[in-house]
Amino acid sequence: MMKVRYANEADYEQALVIDKTITRSEFRRWTENSQVLFIYEGDDFAGWLQYSLFLEKYPFINRFYILPEYRGLGDGKLTLLIWQRQMEERFFDKVMLSCEGTNEKAQKLYEGLGYKKIGALSMHDNSDEIVYMKVLPKPDI
Repeated sequence: MMKVRYANEADYEQALVIDKTITRSEFRRWTENSQVLFIYEGDDFAGWLQYSLFLEKYPFINRFYILPEYRGLGDGKLTLLIWQRQMEERFFDKVMLSCEGTNEKAQKLYEGLGYKKIGALSMHDNSDEIVYMKVLPKPDI
């Protein structure tokens, strides 16, 4: 059974399993701002989602990774839906993310959830990063 929870500073070492480039101070800032979700399949760490604000206005997923052994179980889709709902409840009207131009599975997932391509970035290694945006429904209050 999948579970999602906010990460805390003590989870830093677990985050390094997926991304060795992050610093402890960076991770601390993200956790203090509730910008990291950890994904579990049962008691096993299955992945994470980290976001920040793009232009200090739009929640933007910077890191979203499901470990290979947990892909295809629906955890990625459910995590995105949970995150979107959290952003709606915080009164954001749009969310953003990006993925590698070669990652067709991710593109299919995002487009299936209503994300629209709004552009692409040409990276230094000649790869493309596709940028997506989704307009969120207004929350019921």
